[in-house]
Amino acid sequence: MPFPEGVPSVPVRYSITSPAGGGPGEGTLQLMPTVPAIRIPGANGVFTGGGTYRFVDGQLADGEGEQVRLLPTNVDGANPPVWAWLGIESVDGAQPRHFYFALDADAEEVDLGAVQQLAPDLTQYLAVPGESAYDAWRRAGNDGDEADFLASLVGPPGDIAAANEYTDEAVTQGLFAEVQRADAAYDLAGAAGAAFTAAVDAASSDAATKANTARVAAIASAAQDAADKAGNAQSAAVLAAAVAAAGLYLPKAILTVDAFMAQSGMRIFGHRGAGMVAPEHTEAAYDYAIAHGTQAMELSVNVDSEGQLWCLHDLTLDRTTYNTGALNTYPSTGVAQRVLTNGRVMLGQGWTDQPMVPLRRMLDKYLGRVVLFLEPKGNDAVVPLQNLLAASYPHANQSVIWKAHVGTSFTWPKTNGFRTWCYVDDASADAVLDGKDAQVDYWGVSTSMSSARRQQIVARGKPVFSWPVYRRSQRAALEADGVVGLMSSDPVYVRGATAQATASRWDQQVKESGGTPMSDYTEAAALKFSETDGWVSINRSRGTYGLGRYCPIAPGAGGYRIQIEMKYDQLSGDLAVHGGLYLGKASDDVYEFSTLNATPGYHLILRQNGVLRLYRHLTTQTGGVALGAGDIATEAVVAGQSMTIQVDVTPTTIEARRLGNAAWTTGPIADTAYRGGYFGLSNGSITDTAARPFWRNLVITQL
Repeated sequence: MPFPEGVPSVPVRYSITSPAGGGPGEGTLQLMPTVPAIRIPGANGVFTGGGTYRFVDGQLADGEGEQVRLLPTNVDGANPPVWAWLGIESVDGAQPRHFYFALDADAEEVDLGAVQQLAPDLTQYLAVPGESAYDAWRRAGNDGDEADFLASLVGPPGDIAAANEYTDEAVTQGLFAEVQRADAAYDLAGAAGAAFTAAVDAASSDAATKANTARVAAIASAAQDAADKAGNAQSAAVLAAAVAAAGLYLPKAILTVDAFMAQSGMRIFGHRGAGMVAPEHTEAAYDYAIAHGTQAMELSVNVDSEGQLWCLHDLTLDRTTYNTGALNTYPSTGVAQRVLTNGRVMLGQGWTDQPMVPLRRMLDKYLGRVVLFLEPKGNDAVVPLQNLLAASYPHANQSVIWKAHVGTSFTWPKTNGFRTWCYVDDASADAVLDGKDAQVDYWGVSTSMSSARRQQIVARGKPVFSWPVYRRSQRAALEADGVVGLMSSDPVYVRGATAQATASRWDQQVKESGGTPMSDYTEAAALKFSETDGWVSINRSRGTYGLGRYCPIAPGAGGYRIQIEMKYDQLSGDLAVHGGLYLGKASDDVYEFSTLNATPGYHLILRQNGVLRLYRHLTTQTGGVALGAGDIATEAVVAGQSMTIQVDVTPTTIEARRLGNAAWTTGPIADTAYRGGYFGLSNGSITDTAARPFWRNLVITQL
């Protein structure tokens, strides 16, 4: 599609080769601006740009087979004036990678393979031209060329002659004063010659001594004065040169804190990177969040025994790695070579164990490109973090928010120009907040805090962010309270509003975005993956697991169908126990069988004796309301044998069946009570986890 009239564009080309055979490659290239929208002078509306393009015979082409055209990054008068293109390249047979590049409006055509590419593993920043020190000198009213400007930075040498004159004058004045004192002190007309001679000798000696003392003091004073002035001049010249050099060469933030906060809508931050989708506070978690468009993320920091800073939430290694003990007892080389994170325990054995990541690597990789929340978790990490930022990243305050608990000090970050986020306890009193208010830019409230208390803190007038957010229902409640930022461990799911898939790939043995256990960061509530055949289960008494990746279900004109395989590997002594599915909910809040739930819906049960049944679950009672004529007797369950259950939801009916016999169905039940698109897995009434159900091969179909 051609660009609107008056909007400039640049044709680009890009070729790839197959990593396997070396011939023309196949795959896609996703192109997107690093800012959400660009306004072009003279053009109506804003440019949100980008898209996903395929490689045809190894060459990049748009959907109509034409050459791709992109908006230049240096359009005069554009708002914002500084941004870049992000390319995410997915070549068949190769790992995805992403890079940044700029496009010159005057270019006739640009080969994306030839422009400077900023790979995510290099310590580079996109160069953004700024005003030179020479230009600033001219703008201040000075005339001359660059040689005149450089000459103005050099101060005059010290004036030795002036110093000598200063010293000689002091000595002369001292001698003159002593002569006057001597004249006044002695009677030159005295009759006694001896007295006269003695007086003259004494006065002369006294005058010579004092004059010599005055001369020595004057020389020392003059020398010190000259040294002080020379030192001050040198310091001023060095400082001026450093400031000029910093203005020319220090990286400038592509996305500043203020620019990020000026964006409209809810801001989503990566909590522990994306800690409920990838191992928390690892490079993999940070890369996942940023590759999926997250513009801000949290870096928790602790220090080892040698003073090196690492990205780690806890003071110890016990919870997130295979090691134990405090990080500050480990040497840097030991952490780098021997410590691996255990994210696969909670996120699935399909994950590869990840190494710990040094803070400097993440600062070099992402500082200035996204907004970073930095928090020293241990007291011994505070000063090392402050020293690192001051010495190596003096520009960090452009794009870093200093994150800390209400019980800590915010003096250093505010003195050094950082924005601050102060997160409070649910029970923190107004007096505590008042004591911090002058040094706080943003308040932080937890999702466990009452809605009324959150609204009171919002009413204080400063932006409020909340944590930890991993459900869309939490987002809705927080938005209603006036919260403007969410610290989310699953930012892709929380940011979205539609389903991401219609068929499961649990054979990959990794947790999916949108998977919502009954509690986050808890191994006991996590989805468990079998070693073979793609089966999953919930190893928790009466446990449930939300399948947000497939929600909300988008029905066809005739509704939708959920089909899934189910089995029991071990039968209980009570064959009336059951598991199954819950569905029809308007929200992704937690569901639990035989419990008061926040939102209503349906649940399907399959007992171990083969009985199939559909129920409504309500918000006003713990027990379900049976639908249909009664129990549907199907074949008794056989341990380890797969069964397929199916639910059809039409605009006017709901029907559950077990495949294998036409009689194993509830038949269409006239019921239109709930048509929400959220559903999940349920252990139902099972308390003995050895007899829990297993599921695989989920498929959602429009009817």
